[in-house]
Amino acid sequence: MKNIILGLFIVTSPFAGAHEILGTQVLEGSLKTKIMVNGVETTCKAKISKVKNLMEQDSYGNPAYKILVNIELNGNDYERKIKVKYGKRSWMNNLFKVGNKTEVRDFDYFAEDGSTLKINGQGRLVSTSVIYNNKTVTCIF
Repeated sequence: MKNIILGLFIVTSPFAGAHEILGTQVLEGSLKTKIMVNGVETTCKAKISKVKNLMEQDSYGNPAYKILVNIELNGNDYERKIKVKYGKRSWMNNLFKVGNKTEVRDFDYFAEDGSTLKINGQGRLVSTSVIYNNKTVTCIF
């Protein structure tokens, strides 16, 4: 009887189950869309050119990945003489710090500069966010 109660406690304990991931791989490629930045119609381009194993695991043993992402913003308003120009190439990864543990996330990536990227279940790019002029600019594809 003691063993049954102990077994039920272990199974229902929040620490018994590992953080499960689907293992969704990011697809390489590029997308562009039009957005408004500071009242200027701007082209937002995102290109994922490399997907590599980070060679690290999260607290639950899931492998983390890093991706090389190039994000560009280009726009002009000639009448008001406002120009939007941003271009950055950075490595992003999906290994997040949660409390005192780390966890791999299937659909979310981040860079040290504050940029983020989201993918869908097929590995396709859904959105990306960058910091431009102290504001977060989000491109939804």
